[in-house]
Amino acid sequence: MTMRPHVTTTIRYDGPALADHFMDVQDLAPALLALADIIQIANRKFNGDQADIRVLVNADVEQRCFQIDLSLVQSVLEQAKGFFAQEQVATAKEIAEWIGIIGGTGGTAWGLFKFLAFLGNRPKTEGTKLTVSTENGMTTLVDGDKNTITVNHHVYMLASDPLVMERARRVVAPLQKPGYETLQFVEGATIVDTIDKAEAGLVLAADPVALDLSKDDVSTIAGHLRIKSPQYEGNARWSVLWGGKAIDVTMPPDFVQAFQHNEIDVPPNTSLKVQMEQRVSLDDSGKAAGAPRFTVLEVVSLTLPPKPTKQGDWVSELGSKTTISPTDPAASDESPSAELLKRPRRQIGPPGKPLNKFRDPD
Repeated sequence: MTMRPHVTTTIRYDGPALADHFMDVQDLAPALLALADIIQIANRKFNGDQADIRVLVNADVEQRCFQIDLSLVQSVLEQAKGFFAQEQVATAKEIAEWIGIIGGTGGTAWGLFKFLAFLGNRPKTEGTKLTVSTENGMTTLVDGDKNTITVNHHVYMLASDPLVMERARRVVAPLQKPGYETLQFVEGATIVDTIDKAEAGLVLAADPVALDLSKDDVSTIAGHLRIKSPQYEGNARWSVLWGGKAIDVTMPPDFVQAFQHNEIDVPPNTSLKVQMEQRVSLDDSGKAAGAPRFTVLEVVSLTLPPKPTKQGDWVSELGSKTTISPTDPAASDESPSAELLKRPRRQIGPPGKPLNKFRDPD
């Protein structure tokens, strides 16, 4: 996927009060800052510290309304370029689609504001909580009458965030005042979404309690891990470096078995290209209820660390100072240590060269 770091859209407030192109700054500033906050929250939620995003504005007074051109300018940080392929970074275009300020593709026909209006239109009586399931990046919500709606999972995640919901209310709040009739998001010559007074009231009435949020927030990440401490026995989690931070991960059972049976070499400082799942438990308000848990789903390839440049000198020096007694079990061909040293290990590739799979080709 090609990165699109610069996205432009137009936010247009319209109504009789705005015919002369003036808008009360006490109405505009909170709404505009709230929309910028939503964009920043989405970037942090989906990219962490792997990408930065700036929101720039340019007022247009040629129309008989008050509109602002909004630009999202994104940059992928150098650290992210080293650990992740660019297609794993949520782009400015995708974030704008999920919020609903530009036209959506790939299951994003409903952006954040349209979804919040749907939630605000639901009854608030007991027993109206929606059942939620997610598959292939799409979240399906089913009510007690078996009515269903499906939205992009990122839209659902934004709507599940109480802070995002509070900021969305600020964006539509001016429509509650006399003389304000509509809020439009326009991309080029295309009107992406129009929110009128009635829909603004629904956004203001949206209740996150209507969502079933007592679940795990699961995301899949492709990237590189660097081994700190492998586990030579048992099923304990491995210690690795990810994005420069130390984390513990659960490794695939077949990979662990191959390593623990001396079929592959995975010494410390080995680099693994992986598909990894990050899982965070959420409480009833949709907030993280604990530390994230990481599971490696697939080891795509690995790169062994370079061979030590001075190992021969160290071994020679050690050999000159060490004497093995004939009675030392380590000197016996029948000793367990000697047998372990004789056992052939599958060298899966030359040091410093990546492989397509962690197993030997058969």
